[in-house]
Amino acid sequence: MSNDAQPSFSLELSPDLRETRDWVHDFAERVIRPAAQEWDEREETPWPVLEEAAKIGLYSLDFFAQQWFEPSGLGTAVAFEELFWGDAGIGLSLAGSGLAAVAVSGSGTPEQVGEWLPQMFGEPGEVRLGAFCSSEPDAGSDVSAIRTRAVYQQASDEWVLTGTKTWVTNGGIADVHVVVASVDPALGSRGQASFIVPPGTRGLSQGQKFRKHGIPGRRQGPAGRQAGQDRRGPQRRRAGGHEDVRGVPAERSGDGGRGRPRRPGVRA
Repeated sequence: MSNDAQPSFSLELSPDLRETRDWVHDFAERVIRPAAQEWDEREETPWPVLEEAAKIGLYSLDFFAQQWFEPSGLGTAVAFEELFWGDAGIGLSLAGSGLAAVAVSGSGTPEQVGEWLPQMFGEPGEVRLGAFCSSEPDAGSDVSAIRTRAVYQQASDEWVLTGTKTWVTNGGIADVHVVVASVDPALGSRGQASFIVPPGTRGLSQGQKFRKHGIPGRRQGPAGRQAGQDRRGPQRRRAGGHEDVRGVPAERSGDGGRGRPRRPGVRA
């Protein structure tokens, strides 16, 4: 038996994490909590709060990346705990873009990550949003049952997406939508891929806005009830590149190579 010391796991926060926790808590106490009731009643995306968070670097790609790669693995959990302590609805507005960012960073090319992730957050004075579109009216969060199809048309060198997504945080108002679609239905969930859909894409439309207690900015979209409309985009907007969905490599779509697409970053 080896006498080598085994690595241990600890929930004790490092000095850096305690500093981050206190910083986010202060923002939640000063900015989020006083605004919570107003934005809950208005049932709108709390743009002024997002802007304040962007000004101090709390709503930014850099901050999300720093917490995601924090060595102990507790960075994101600690930050989100404080945001949601402030208010669950506003916390979700601040965290929602992260789902789309993780989807692209987990399966996209370096070029796609560099091009699209900054557009999901923007900068102070020009805040932007991302939306991760997985759930469907008849599938819920069961990604293996999604019906949205993606078909590659070689003649025009573009993907055509057809389907309806629902319960999408930031759906319809986001600057970047990341849509999970089936490329090869015969492979089930292993034949799915993620597609980057910017605003203005032909066929993209927003459906009804759901009234969800305490969760603003959650809408039926981006396709809404207009499931028959095709959304078209060049092949380079498939996360991971076109070749990644032809043949066996398609099994990697959505999960970084483990063979089963999943909703990124979703926790109980």
